[in-house]
Amino acid sequence: MSLAATAHAEVYKWTDAQGKVHYSDQPPTVKVQTIKASSAGQAATTREATEALDAREQDYQKRRKDAEDARAKAEKEAEQARIKRENCERARKNLDALQNKPRVYSTNQAGQRVYLDDAGRAAALASSQKSVSENCK
Repeated sequence: MSLAATAHAEVYKWTDAQGKVHYSDQPPTVKVQTIKASSAGQAATTREATEALDAREQDYQKRRKDAEDARAKAEKEAEQARIKRENCERARKNLDALQNKPRVYSTNQAGQRVYLDDAGRAAALASSQKSVSENCK
């Protein structure tokens, strides 16, 4: 109990008539200038520290969000590049088949083969070349 009482005791700083500085938990007995130690300095320091900590936390959250956005953007770009590569490969295989195979066919809705005539083959070849030029840059 006595420890709690001394923990909350005020500290007095005073200077006597000879200019000697004294520190005590008791107020001075003579008429001298008394300076009470206060916790106002601590409050200002605590407030400044809290503000600095809040600012650092905001900076950290901003950096974290920026890094997350950059990672998401990189993943999206990588996925688009993968899709473009697959489309390029598919378009090149289709063009190769149209150029090198004598008879080219497609399958209709009934599941039957339908062979391309010369006009259909020329149109498919032009379409395939366009697809290759768009997807294989």
